[in-house]
Amino acid sequence: MPPAKPAFPRCRLVPLTLAAALVAAGGCPWLAGAAAETTNVVIGLLLPPEEAEASSLRAGVLLAVEHANQAPAPKVSIVVRGRIGQWGADAVEAARMVLDDGAQGLIAPPNGAATHLALQVAGRTAVPVISLCADSSVSRTGVPWMVRIAPTTIQEAESLFAGLKANASDPQRWVALVPDGRAGREVSRDLTQAAAGTHWKLKRICQVSSTLTNFESLAVQVVKDQPDAVFVWLDPLPAGRLTKNLRDAGFAGKLAGPSRCNSPAFLASSSQASEGFLVPAIILDEIGEARLLSFQTAFRQRYGIEADLTAAEGYDAATLLAHILKENNPQSLPRAFPLAFSLPGASGDLCFDAEGNRKIALRLSIARQGRFRPD
Repeated sequence: MPPAKPAFPRCRLVPLTLAAALVAAGGCPWLAGAAAETTNVVIGLLLPPEEAEASSLRAGVLLAVEHANQAPAPKVSIVVRGRIGQWGADAVEAARMVLDDGAQGLIAPPNGAATHLALQVAGRTAVPVISLCADSSVSRTGVPWMVRIAPTTIQEAESLFAGLKANASDPQRWVALVPDGRAGREVSRDLTQAAAGTHWKLKRICQVSSTLTNFESLAVQVVKDQPDAVFVWLDPLPAGRLTKNLRDAGFAGKLAGPSRCNSPAFLASSSQASEGFLVPAIILDEIGEARLLSFQTAFRQRYGIEADLTAAEGYDAATLLAHILKENNPQSLPRAFPLAFSLPGASGDLCFDAEGNRKIALRLSIARQGRFRPD
């Protein structure tokens, strides 16, 4: 029996001409902009249709809004926008959420280009942005009213290199498989910086085309390089498929990837080849583990599917932004940053440094028998 589709709260569609017609026809549900009845707090979610983890992110955000509205007023509503178009189209959508829909703060997705465009709008309108993007460049944009929920690529890669180093004394060679285009360049730069000063020697960085569906020849090419470890730094679904192809091609070394690979999509697409795959994970104390379990249970009861890390981070982004907007009037919002408080979250405590990066400690998790466990 297939898993139930996420059921979302009833929303009012924001007119988007042709895009709205596509949504009504069921052609592309992520093109919709939505807002509930008039409320005191309005959150904007920038969600490009091509975002790989759009469903998880949207579901996590909407669950957070539901939970926020169980508390006394002010109530929270959500507007969602994103559309296919030339580079810069998402900046238009972010601006429309602020100027037309009344969004007082924005949530930006893991997509680095979309996050940078949202930050351009934030720089001109002074609305706060909560980002799920791991690129180190995000916190160097000069927009002070921004924080990042996700660990940075550098933080995650450093934890992987350190963990792998504990099991190897001689210099080791590694290969990185990254997205194509701007996203790949950002990841490549961050991975290379994380490896600096370690015993790991870069053999090759391969950009994997977003249109590539057959990874067999790429896997064979990687195996010929004879690396000791391969970093599969891709979205969960292609990362899982490529992991399976690498094992099928005979690669017996270490496989690792970003924390977002801790997801049902990765485990399903990689099948038994996921065994031994390493990802970073935020260290949680007993209370933090209980909060995560509570979120996962609520998510499963609400949508009938298992939550992944993106869903938890989306939930935390919306919870944090709602808290900020409720505690500050629009005129004082910019002065609320850098954030000086800590808020309990589903993915761990939400506290940040002066640049908006999350303060966290990471450990390694390893895939064993179809689930990730502490290494």
